Amino acid sequence: MKKCAKAFLVLAICLIFSTSARSETIYHEKFYPDGSGPFPAVIALHTSGGFKTVKHLIQRYLDDGFVVYAPDFFTKHEITTSSRMNSFDLFRVEIEKDLSEIVDLIKKDLKVDAKNVFATGFSNGGFWVCYLAGNSKVNAGVAHYGVWKANFGREMTNPYPMHYFSKSSAPLLALHGNADDIQKLEFAEEAWDEIIESGAKLKTHIYAGAGHAWDRKHSWKFNYIKEIDEDSHRRTIKFFKEHMK
Repeated sequence: MKKCAKAFLVLAICLIFSTSARSETIYHEKFYPDGSGPFPAVIALHTSGGFKTVKHLIQRYLDDGFVVYAPDFFTKHEITTSSRMNSFDLFRVEIEKDLSEIVDLIKKDLKVDAKNVFATGFSNGGFWVCYLAGNSKVNAGVAHYGVWKANFGREMTNPYPMHYFSKSSAPLLALHGNADDIQKLEFAEEAWDEIIESGAKLKTHIYAGAGHAWDRKHSWKFNYIKEIDEDSHRRTIKFFKEHMK
Protein backbone atom coordinates (compact mmCIF):
# COMPACT_ATOMS: atom_id res chain seq x y z
CA MET A 1 0.00 0.00 0.00
CA LYS A 2 2.85 2.34 0.91
CA LYS A 3 4.60 1.51 -2.36
CA CYS A 4 1.40 2.38 -4.25
CA ALA A 5 1.09 5.64 -2.34
CA LYS A 6 4.69 6.57 -3.14
CA ALA A 7 4.24 5.64 -6.77
CA PHE A 8 1.11 7.79 -6.96
CA LEU A 9 2.94 10.71 -5.34
CA VAL A 10 5.82 10.48 -7.81
CA LEU A 11 3.37 10.30 -10.70
CA ALA A 12 1.48 13.32 -9.39
CA ILE A 13 4.70 15.34 -9.05
CA CYS A 14 5.74 14.38 -12.59
CA LEU A 15 2.36 15.40 -13.97
CA ILE A 16 2.48 18.74 -12.17
CA PHE A 17 6.01 19.39 -13.46
CA SER A 18 5.06 18.33 -16.98
CA THR A 19 1.95 20.52 -16.99
CA SER A 20 3.96 23.45 -15.64
CA ALA A 21 6.63 23.01 -18.31
CA ARG A 22 4.06 22.90 -21.08
CA SER A 23 2.21 25.96 -19.79
CA GLU A 24 5.33 28.08 -19.27
CA THR A 25 5.32 31.12 -21.52
CA ILE A 26 8.18 31.09 -24.01
CA TYR A 27 11.10 33.41 -23.39
CA HIS A 28 10.49 36.86 -24.79
CA GLU A 29 11.83 40.37 -24.44
CA LYS A 30 9.74 43.51 -24.54
CA PHE A 31 10.72 47.07 -25.38
CA TYR A 32 8.85 50.35 -24.99
CA PRO A 33 9.13 53.67 -26.80
CA ASP A 34 9.48 56.84 -24.75
CA GLY A 35 6.27 58.08 -23.19
CA SER A 36 3.39 56.71 -21.16
CA GLY A 37 1.34 55.15 -23.96
CA PRO A 38 -0.74 53.25 -24.66
CA PHE A 39 1.13 52.42 -27.85
CA PRO A 40 0.44 50.08 -30.77
CA ALA A 41 2.52 46.90 -30.52
CA VAL A 42 4.37 44.64 -32.89
CA ILE A 43 5.46 41.03 -32.39
CA ALA A 44 8.90 40.62 -34.01
CA LEU A 45 9.60 37.04 -35.10
CA HIS A 46 13.12 35.76 -35.74
CA THR A 47 14.62 33.69 -38.55
CA SER A 48 15.91 30.12 -38.47
CA GLY A 49 19.17 31.63 -37.27
CA GLY A 50 17.55 32.08 -33.87
CA PHE A 51 16.51 34.86 -31.53
CA LYS A 52 19.58 37.00 -32.21
CA THR A 53 18.57 37.59 -35.83
CA VAL A 54 15.73 39.94 -34.96
CA LYS A 55 17.32 42.02 -32.22
CA HIS A 56 19.10 44.47 -34.51
CA LEU A 57 15.73 45.47 -35.99
CA ILE A 58 13.92 46.34 -32.76
CA GLN A 59 15.03 49.96 -32.37
CA ARG A 60 13.47 51.03 -35.65
CA TYR A 61 10.02 49.92 -34.47
CA LEU A 62 10.50 51.77 -31.19
CA ASP A 63 11.44 54.89 -33.16
CA ASP A 64 8.13 54.58 -34.98
CA GLY A 65 6.21 54.47 -31.70
CA PHE A 66 5.55 50.74 -31.33
CA VAL A 67 5.97 48.54 -28.29
CA VAL A 68 7.98 45.50 -29.40
CA TYR A 69 7.55 41.97 -28.07
CA ALA A 70 10.27 39.65 -29.37
CA PRO A 71 9.61 35.97 -28.55
CA ASP A 72 12.22 33.23 -28.83
CA PHE A 73 10.15 30.37 -30.24
CA PHE A 74 13.13 28.02 -30.72
CA THR A 75 14.85 27.57 -27.35
CA LYS A 76 11.92 26.10 -25.41
CA HIS A 77 11.66 23.28 -27.96
CA GLU A 78 15.44 22.91 -28.39
CA ILE A 79 15.21 23.85 -32.06
CA THR A 80 18.47 24.85 -33.73
CA THR A 81 19.41 26.08 -37.19
CA SER A 82 20.11 22.49 -38.25
CA SER A 83 16.77 21.23 -36.90
CA ARG A 84 14.75 24.24 -38.11
CA MET A 85 12.36 22.07 -40.16
CA ASN A 86 10.98 20.78 -36.86
CA SER A 87 9.50 24.22 -36.22
CA PHE A 88 7.18 23.83 -39.22
CA ASP A 89 6.11 20.28 -38.44
CA LEU A 90 7.06 18.50 -35.19
CA PHE A 91 6.60 21.57 -32.95
CA ARG A 92 4.10 23.42 -35.09
CA VAL A 93 1.11 23.11 -32.75
CA GLU A 94 3.23 23.96 -29.70
CA ILE A 95 4.62 27.09 -31.34
CA GLU A 96 1.11 28.14 -32.34
CA LYS A 97 0.12 27.91 -28.68
CA ASP A 98 3.26 29.77 -27.60
CA LEU A 99 2.59 32.68 -29.94
CA SER A 100 -1.08 32.83 -28.98
CA GLU A 101 0.02 33.22 -25.37
CA ILE A 102 2.32 36.08 -26.37
CA VAL A 103 -0.65 37.82 -28.02
CA ASP A 104 -2.66 37.40 -24.81
CA LEU A 105 0.20 38.89 -22.77
CA ILE A 106 0.51 41.88 -25.08
CA LYS A 107 -3.19 42.65 -24.90
CA LYS A 108 -2.99 42.71 -21.09
CA ASP A 109 -0.01 45.09 -21.11
CA LEU A 110 -1.24 48.46 -19.82
CA LYS A 111 1.23 50.32 -22.04
CA VAL A 112 -0.19 48.64 -25.16
CA ASP A 113 -3.23 49.73 -27.13
CA ALA A 114 -4.86 46.29 -27.26
CA LYS A 115 -6.86 47.25 -30.36
CA ASN A 116 -3.68 47.66 -32.37
CA VAL A 117 -1.38 44.65 -32.27
CA PHE A 118 0.64 43.62 -35.34
CA ALA A 119 3.26 41.07 -36.36
CA THR A 120 6.41 41.25 -38.44
CA GLY A 121 8.48 38.19 -39.26
CA PHE A 122 11.65 37.34 -41.13
CA SER A 123 12.16 34.06 -43.03
CA ASN A 124 11.03 31.42 -40.49
CA GLY A 125 9.30 34.22 -38.60
CA GLY A 126 7.41 35.10 -41.75
CA PHE A 127 5.83 31.66 -41.61
CA TRP A 128 4.51 32.43 -38.12
CA VAL A 129 3.23 35.84 -39.15
CA CYS A 130 0.93 33.82 -41.42
CA TYR A 131 -0.37 31.93 -38.41
CA LEU A 132 -1.06 35.14 -36.47
CA ALA A 133 -2.59 37.05 -39.39
CA GLY A 134 -4.36 34.02 -40.84
CA ASN A 135 -6.14 33.43 -37.55
CA SER A 136 -6.80 37.15 -36.99
CA LYS A 137 -4.82 37.24 -33.76
CA VAL A 138 -3.26 40.52 -34.93
CA ASN A 139 -4.59 43.46 -36.94
CA ALA A 140 -2.19 42.77 -39.80
CA GLY A 141 1.10 41.06 -40.50
CA VAL A 142 4.16 41.51 -42.70
CA ALA A 143 6.31 38.61 -43.89
CA HIS A 144 9.83 39.63 -44.94
CA TYR A 145 11.43 37.00 -47.23
CA GLY A 146 9.10 34.51 -45.54
CA VAL A 147 9.07 30.74 -45.64
CA TRP A 148 6.42 29.62 -48.13
CA LYS A 149 7.77 26.18 -48.86
CA ALA A 150 9.98 24.18 -46.49
CA ASN A 151 11.47 20.71 -46.08
CA PHE A 152 13.32 21.14 -49.40
CA GLY A 153 10.01 21.10 -51.27
CA ARG A 154 8.87 17.77 -49.85
CA GLU A 155 5.44 17.51 -48.28
CA MET A 156 5.15 17.99 -44.53
CA THR A 157 2.69 16.36 -42.15
CA ASN A 158 1.02 19.75 -41.72
CA PRO A 159 0.16 22.10 -44.58
CA TYR A 160 2.12 25.17 -45.65
CA PRO A 161 1.33 28.64 -44.22
CA MET A 162 -1.17 29.67 -46.91
CA HIS A 163 -3.59 27.17 -45.39
CA TYR A 164 -3.98 29.44 -42.36
CA PHE A 165 -5.91 31.95 -44.48
CA SER A 166 -9.59 32.53 -45.15
CA LYS A 167 -11.99 35.39 -45.77
CA SER A 168 -11.92 36.24 -42.06
CA SER A 169 -8.12 36.53 -41.87
CA ALA A 170 -6.30 39.75 -41.06
CA PRO A 171 -4.47 41.46 -43.96
CA LEU A 172 -0.98 40.30 -44.89
CA LEU A 173 1.85 42.07 -46.71
CA ALA A 174 4.47 39.77 -48.26
CA LEU A 175 7.85 41.25 -49.21
CA HIS A 176 10.17 39.09 -51.28
CA GLY A 177 13.23 39.27 -53.49
CA ASN A 178 13.25 37.88 -57.01
CA ALA A 179 16.80 36.60 -56.47
CA ASP A 180 16.02 34.69 -53.26
CA ASP A 181 17.64 31.27 -53.68
CA ILE A 182 16.49 29.97 -50.27
CA GLN A 183 12.80 30.74 -50.68
CA LYS A 184 12.42 30.89 -54.44
CA LEU A 185 9.97 33.43 -55.81
CA GLU A 186 8.03 30.77 -57.73
CA PHE A 187 7.10 29.04 -54.45
CA ALA A 188 6.11 32.36 -52.90
CA GLU A 189 3.89 33.25 -55.85
CA GLU A 190 2.18 29.85 -55.74
CA ALA A 191 1.42 30.42 -52.06
CA TRP A 192 0.16 33.94 -52.71
CA ASP A 193 -2.23 32.65 -55.37
CA GLU A 194 -3.69 30.23 -52.81
CA ILE A 195 -4.10 33.00 -50.24
CA ILE A 196 -5.95 35.17 -52.75
CA GLU A 197 -8.17 32.22 -53.72
CA SER A 198 -9.07 31.79 -50.03
CA GLY A 199 -10.56 35.27 -50.05
CA ALA A 200 -7.97 36.71 -47.66
CA LYS A 201 -6.53 40.22 -48.07
CA LEU A 202 -3.00 39.99 -49.45
CA LYS A 203 -0.62 42.66 -50.69
CA THR A 204 2.77 41.77 -52.17
CA HIS A 205 5.91 43.57 -53.24
CA ILE A 206 8.86 42.03 -55.09
CA TYR A 207 12.32 43.56 -54.84
CA ALA A 208 14.39 43.26 -58.00
CA GLY A 209 17.86 41.88 -57.34
CA ALA A 210 17.22 41.09 -53.68
CA GLY A 211 18.09 37.74 -52.20
CA HIS A 212 17.30 36.31 -48.78
CA ALA A 213 17.85 38.35 -45.58
CA TRP A 214 18.50 41.70 -47.26
CA ASP A 215 18.54 43.37 -43.80
CA ARG A 216 21.49 41.38 -42.42
CA LYS A 217 24.48 43.69 -42.08
CA HIS A 218 27.99 42.25 -41.77
CA SER A 219 26.84 38.81 -42.90
CA TRP A 220 29.20 36.40 -44.63
CA LYS A 221 26.25 34.57 -46.12
CA PHE A 222 23.66 37.16 -47.14
CA ASN A 223 23.85 40.28 -49.27
CA TYR A 224 22.83 43.38 -47.31
CA ILE A 225 21.03 45.97 -49.43
CA LYS A 226 20.57 49.24 -47.56
CA GLU A 227 17.92 50.73 -49.84
CA ILE A 228 15.74 47.60 -49.68
CA ASP A 229 16.26 47.24 -45.95
CA GLU A 230 15.00 50.78 -45.38
CA ASP A 231 12.18 50.54 -47.92
CA SER A 232 10.89 47.23 -46.50
CA HIS A 233 10.64 48.83 -43.07
CA ARG A 234 8.83 51.89 -44.44
CA ARG A 235 6.34 49.64 -46.22
CA THR A 236 5.82 47.63 -43.02
CA ILE A 237 5.01 50.69 -40.90
CA LYS A 238 2.77 52.13 -43.62
CA PHE A 239 0.87 48.83 -43.83
CA PHE A 240 0.41 48.71 -40.05
CA LYS A 241 -0.89 52.29 -39.96
CA GLU A 242 -3.37 51.50 -42.72
CA HIS A 243 -4.87 48.82 -40.47
CA MET A 244 -4.97 50.65 -37.14
CA LYS A 245 -8.29 51.01 -35.37
